Amino acid sequence: MKIELRKCILNLNFHRNHLKIWVFPVLLLIMFQVNQIRAQTTISTDSAFSEPAKKDTSRKLFGGEITNFGYGGPAIKLSRINNQFAFMTGGRGGCTINSRYTLGGGGYGISNFIKLPGTSPDTTRYFKMGYGGLELGYLFFSGEKVNIGVSLLFAVGAAFWQSQPKSDNEKLIDDDFKIISVMEPSFYGEIALNRFMRLHTGISYRYVNGSDLAYIKTRDMNGFSWYIGLLFGK
Repeated sequence: MKIELRKCILNLNFHRNHLKIWVFPVLLLIMFQVNQIRAQTTISTDSAFSEPAKKDTSRKLFGGEITNFGYGGPAIKLSRINNQFAFMTGGRGGCTINSRYTLGGGGYGISNFIKLPGTSPDTTRYFKMGYGGLELGYLFFSGEKVNIGVSLLFAVGAAFWQSQPKSDNEKLIDDDFKIISVMEPSFYGEIALNRFMRLHTGISYRYVNGSDLAYIKTRDMNGFSWYIGLLFGK
């Protein structure tokens, strides 16, 4: 009986020791699971009451950020056409991308009289031309007060002649009306007058691509211009 009792006691001690060995890891596992559950609950609660992520409201164009959404305004050009003073009116506008690249358009037309051969004492024959199109540019210096850059205008226009005073049988569009293409690079500067208005001035060279007309040569339509204008836009 004593031997059996001793065996029982030994078996009990053996199981108790094994129980102690397994209880500790199990308790650690339970504590780890509880901490994980608490952490997930905290994250879910925080995310539920946190502010939603702000959306990117910047506008993109060709993969770049539009830093100036739009500007434009009138302009005048002083030039020479057919070896005479030419006063041209028009305007330009566009937008700025990444504070460096400009994309827009512009157009100009002759406002004064450019005399042509064939003028008589009672009738003046004069030349008219206008053009407009896409303008691409680059800003070498871009600041809050001053911008300095270059641009290139790709334009399509028309050249024709009229008489003053007009004759009864004169047509606005006839055989003397011709479609022309114009390329006009320019170098310019802009000065901010206030938050919404800038003074724009520069020099350009007008290159007309096309054959000579019966009443004016192509080279007489080419030439340098000085221009000045106002641009409106924030």
